[in-house]
Amino acid sequence: MHTPVNLPISGSAVALMVASTSVALYLLNTTENFEKAQEMMVTSQLAFLGAVAAFVLLLIASVDQIKTPLKFIYSCFLKPLGGKNEDVSTAQGRLEAFYKDQAEIFDVTRNGLLRGRCSMLALVAAELKEKMRASGSDKAPVWIDLGGGTGWNIEQMNTHFPISKFERVYLVDLCPSLCRIARERFQKIGWTNVVVLCEDALSTNYPGIDNPKGKFDVITMSYSLSMMDTYYAVVDHVHDLLEPERGILGVSDFYTSTNVPKTGAHGVEDYQCNWFTRNFWQIWFAFDHVHLHASRREYLEYRFNVKKAINGRNNFLVPFVVQIPFYIWIGERKKSSVQAAPFREQVSVATPVLAPIHDDELLFDMTDLRPRSMSTDSNSSQESIPGSPTSVGSSRTLIGAPNALLAVSKAFSQAKPVDTRFGTNISKWRMSYDPTLPCHTQFRSYIYAFTWEDPRIDLEVLNLQKDDTMFVITSAGDNALEYALKGQPKRIHCVDMNPCQNHLLELKLASIERLSHADFWQIFGEGQHSEFRRLLIDQLSPAMSSSSLQFWYKNRATFDNNFYETGYSGLALRLFKWLVRIKGLSKAVEEITTTDQIQVQEHLWENVVKPSTLPEWLVQWVLSHPAFLWNALGVPINQMKLILDEGTAVGYIYDTLDSIMSRSLFKNDQYFYNLVVHRKYTPLSCPSYLTEEGFKTLKEQQATDAMVLHTKSIIEVLRGMADGELTKAVLMDHMDWFDPADAEDEIREVARAVRRGGMVLWRSAGRKPWYNALFEKHGFEVEAVGVRVPGSGVSIDRVNMYASCYRAIKK
Repeated sequence: MHTPVNLPISGSAVALMVASTSVALYLLNTTENFEKAQEMMVTSQLAFLGAVAAFVLLLIASVDQIKTPLKFIYSCFLKPLGGKNEDVSTAQGRLEAFYKDQAEIFDVTRNGLLRGRCSMLALVAAELKEKMRASGSDKAPVWIDLGGGTGWNIEQMNTHFPISKFERVYLVDLCPSLCRIARERFQKIGWTNVVVLCEDALSTNYPGIDNPKGKFDVITMSYSLSMMDTYYAVVDHVHDLLEPERGILGVSDFYTSTNVPKTGAHGVEDYQCNWFTRNFWQIWFAFDHVHLHASRREYLEYRFNVKKAINGRNNFLVPFVVQIPFYIWIGERKKSSVQAAPFREQVSVATPVLAPIHDDELLFDMTDLRPRSMSTDSNSSQESIPGSPTSVGSSRTLIGAPNALLAVSKAFSQAKPVDTRFGTNISKWRMSYDPTLPCHTQFRSYIYAFTWEDPRIDLEVLNLQKDDTMFVITSAGDNALEYALKGQPKRIHCVDMNPCQNHLLELKLASIERLSHADFWQIFGEGQHSEFRRLLIDQLSPAMSSSSLQFWYKNRATFDNNFYETGYSGLALRLFKWLVRIKGLSKAVEEITTTDQIQVQEHLWENVVKPSTLPEWLVQWVLSHPAFLWNALGVPINQMKLILDEGTAVGYIYDTLDSIMSRSLFKNDQYFYNLVVHRKYTPLSCPSYLTEEGFKTLKEQQATDAMVLHTKSIIEVLRGMADGELTKAVLMDHMDWFDPADAEDEIREVARAVRRGGMVLWRSAGRKPWYNALFEKHGFEVEAVGVRVPGSGVSIDRVNMYASCYRAIKK
């Protein structure tokens, strides 16, 4: 995109002229200096003329650079539609009048305005590759780019999915000037399988295709849907054109929301627009016949099954002040209930409840005898459209053909119960949740970028077997992956109220499945990857839920510098980094992490690092601030109270760290504290799942298939489990956070869900936590795995952050 250049007048020449003129005027007042004054006047005038000449020459030289933005501003904001010799009575006439003067500069002036186009195309390409891989088909796909304009989209797609691998590509646009640019573009490139059609989207004839219904594998619309007057008819037509099984629809466009919160599994985050945004932009764009009413996107999501949806804000005009909402959307045709929608296990086969058939060929709306698409697919994020068959209170009569009823009967006889107790899958691992609930929206990011419990002790105590069903708290997902790697249980339920913690684990699971170890290590070992944005869209997106993709797309700069300095826990790491630098301890701290001798670790800590970084007054001051405790250390008030009930905060910190130095080497075992120092892992000091061998085992043995991610409260997930369903549960330090009444409610559900002989493991900041008695009350035998003795210098595990670790066996 061309940018205007600065046009500076020669300031020094003008200043020289003014100064010399002033002196000359003074000299003119004295007769003896008259001739000298005349010479100075001439000099100043020449300097001024020279400056003017330089300015004019600079203007002439800059015409080409300022012409483009000036033409864009005039065409978009100043030029009236319907000028002389312009017919704007038709859609084509309006488009031609608007674009004919800017067709040549269209591409260079739209990069900042039309955001999300490249990401949409990359997501479409990723989904297309995924569907081709899953189907085993090598058939060359056919693509329509509706409203394709100058062909920029098609040229960009070539970087994600080679155009030569398409059987045919059709660019359809109604504007002759833009189509001319597209033809010139493709002729220059030399693509012979790309056809430009300057026609209406509803009446296009596609050369080489006799009956186009259901023949197109890919259809894209980039900032064109909002410009179509016959929007609903176009969406219906696109539905008919799209291949029913593997067809992919990609859309990027402006939008506005209503004041009613969006619901569903896709595209909910960052969807809502404030009052000013949703009203101003509708009015503003309507002047150019661009329509942003929310009902347009709602109808799109009613007609199609949503696979991915990302909401964004374009603030290229005035950052963070002027924000234009836009969305990136990937969908497919909804499947019929007979073919794909499983019957839920709560439906009794003895007294069947017949769901509507979701097939256009079987269902008819008797009010107008037109085919209707009936889908209650829970994976779609549809809104109820007034007058649609799914509207509440609809009195429409639905009649199915006799063969439809036979199909339903057959489906009932063959259907297998599907476990829907926890909702529906929004990715391979992730269960659905409502991201608009306050319990979720309170979290802006993950608290923990890394897990702060030692899995080695867990694995020794739990003795995991392949038939175990586990219940764990997600945190950063590190320990859940260690359990999957070392124990390979049949099921691991990962639960966290914070959606961002599950976004993080979902990213790790998708990365294990889709990336090489080299890329995986760069992202989660080194904590930075220069190609993360590309990997996210091109390789990871098909395996991720919309919610997780939205989060990481919005935070795609996370891995540009250092991932482990992000999240709330990253604050503590950054503070330690600056404290070490300010105190001049970088060399000593580095030696602690590289030495081969325990004695050197102990000496450097006790005599150099500890006195400078952890004086009593500083520890006392830091730990007396609840906001820092929660935001940097993840320690809530109730947990801090447990610490203070048994001693002092200073004593707790010293007991934690002093014994760590004598336990094992940072260099090859203490990866927790090594991470704190370096803000990254090393190949010798890292969790097992990050090693090449561990990564290979997880990938090849598909051990991560055991994961189920729940974004709900612990007690809510427990209540959905059958009696005795769990064999092992790891509650971390979670119980420390509770008041007695809430703790007993949860322990009661744990006792019900854990089978006899099953085990529960937890850690606590207290040496003898008060809730141990509640576990005993509800049928557990509680015993200590490890309890710290103050001042002993003995740690209970490699982290030693907690004062105790307990296990309970269900009697």
